[in-house]
Amino acid sequence: MREKVIFDTNVVRNPEINNFLGGREILERFTQDADIVIPDTVIQEIKRQKRSSLVSNKTKFLTNPFHKLIGVDEANTKSFDVEDYIQKLLDTETIPFETIDLKDHSVLPLIKELAILKKAPFEAGDNTDKGFKDALIYFTILEYLQEIPNKYVFVFAKDARFKEALANHPNIIIIDSYDDFKKYGISQFYDSYFIENINAVLGITITKDNIKEYWFNINDNIALLIEFEGQEYVIETDSMEIIDHCNRNEYVEEIENLIKSTRFVITHRAIGKLMPYINYLSDKEIARILNASLANEDIRRIIADDDVKEFIGSLYDSKKEVLTDKEVLQFLKETFE
Repeated sequence: MREKVIFDTNVVRNPEINNFLGGREILERFTQDADIVIPDTVIQEIKRQKRSSLVSNKTKFLTNPFHKLIGVDEANTKSFDVEDYIQKLLDTETIPFETIDLKDHSVLPLIKELAILKKAPFEAGDNTDKGFKDALIYFTILEYLQEIPNKYVFVFAKDARFKEALANHPNIIIIDSYDDFKKYGISQFYDSYFIENINAVLGITITKDNIKEYWFNINDNIALLIEFEGQEYVIETDSMEIIDHCNRNEYVEEIENLIKSTRFVITHRAIGKLMPYINYLSDKEIARILNASLANEDIRRIIADDDVKEFIGSLYDSKKEVLTDKEVLQFLKETFE
């Protein structure tokens, strides 16, 4: 189950006209590890910003004398539909995200009360009513928490009063960077009861310092890397329950054998040994295998064989986002889609 990260307006706002969402470099990092969630209030604010920018630019273009000097058809400019263009940007947005909206309007009196009392997320000063949009987002997040199995969410926020309001809820983890997300993400596994379960399952005695890394596997469950006395263990978990585990030494050598394979028989053998461990593979390991499917001729030539197709295809279907090489992506797309 992937983490949910909610973004406020300050992160994804984008008055530019070429893409719908802003903060793209930040968002693209998060897509590797989490589901991006954006409140509808934020979406509407982005639309408003774009509408203002486009209408202003359209007016300036029409009143600019060069508009006529260079022979641009004024009718085409006037007929440019701002709303259609904004909707097209939204519909063609390449960064995947989920939109959430406030359904329970009975909270409106609570919003009014917060505004009157100048409580967060509203500003404390007497000469401002700033905070209404943040209040809508705040109650949207609280409602969303009741609807998802995670029962906790990350919120990427920058506004101080908004963060002050969110801080009252222990199941809302406030972050302001991707590094924050990774740090707090792994800390959820520091619970003493969970560590006791790890010790019971593995038959060792670890502390939180032995938990080194986590990632989402091909089933969107969380895999944990445990380092203890020179050994590396990988544990698959779902909702903080341990599903299965293994010693990483059981399969890591076969990754190298597959990537460096020089014979068909070696490729088939390596895949046969790796298949039972497919749920433990990290994004880095999967990326190396997928890249090798094109770079290694012995894998490429038998990629249509049933076992190779099942193994490589499963990795590609669930983790294609880990690839950065366009040639590899195109090759695997043609092979499996």
